Amino acid sequence: MTGLLLPVIVTSIRTRVDGSLSVTVETNELSSSNAGELFSTRGKPSMMYLSPKETISQKEIDQVNEIDAEIDGKTPSQRLRNVIYILFTQQPEGYKEFDAFYKFKMSVITEHLKSKLQP
Repeated sequence: MTGLLLPVIVTSIRTRVDGSLSVTVETNELSSSNAGELFSTRGKPSMMYLSPKETISQKEIDQVNEIDAEIDGKTPSQRLRNVIYILFTQQPEGYKEFDAFYKFKMSVITEHLKSKLQP
């Protein structure tokens, strides 16, 4: 699939704990083939080009299609931080601030890995 061009309306923009943004867009009713193409992108790295214009030129479409999507979701360190955050919300172990909890857990992980190293 080279891309799916859909007219959309941005209906919500929210900040997330990890500093990323969650953007919600709505479309008009889609044909079953366009809806299927859209569903096939769920959970996959994709590129999005938003334009406040009514139309997008072929040159702009070609430029977006040429971008190499090196987005694999979150980096391993972002994933680890998010997991530690969820752990903090579920089991704060007496910590009131996430930053202190995060530093403690990272220290525990670092020491655990260091113990696996050969002298």
